[in-house]
Amino acid sequence: MSRVVLACLLLLFVSAAIAQTAPKPSPNSPQGATQTPVKKNPLLAYAGNWIGAFEGKPWILLNLNLVGEQFSGSLQRTKTIDLTDNGELKHVGDEFETDPLVEAKLNPDGLLITVKHPDKQETDRYMMKLSNDATTAEIKMVAMNMPPGMPKPKPWKVMKVIK
Repeated sequence: MSRVVLACLLLLFVSAAIAQTAPKPSPNSPQGATQTPVKKNPLLAYAGNWIGAFEGKPWILLNLNLVGEQFSGSLQRTKTIDLTDNGELKHVGDEFETDPLVEAKLNPDGLLITVKHPDKQETDRYMMKLSNDATTAEIKMVAMNMPPGMPKPKPWKVMKVIK
């Protein structure tokens, strides 16, 4: 009986040792090639549909489609927003406008998004910064002309729409 137990333990030890050895390169790979992990595209976390709501009512929708290293899409938001004196949303309108995406570039602060008004030659820029879990983000207006007396808007929270 003890020989059977000893044989089983030896077999278990050998199989565990084999399982922990490094995999050998495949016969088709070049000599000395090591397997490296595939790098994840940092733009992937930004791709998708994002929605922001105020008092339970959607007011900003960001659509970011990633093809290769380039984004396409649009930013749809209410035409009018009212802010409190400290820059927080106070009221959002009912009428929406859609601005096509001109460019989206990743930088150390987040994703810099440029959209263009279809009926004007003006562009607006927004900075999108992801949360740690990449399911929520903040979007803030960047370098835009604000009407006199309008407070600087605080960043808006958006959530990724998971299908």
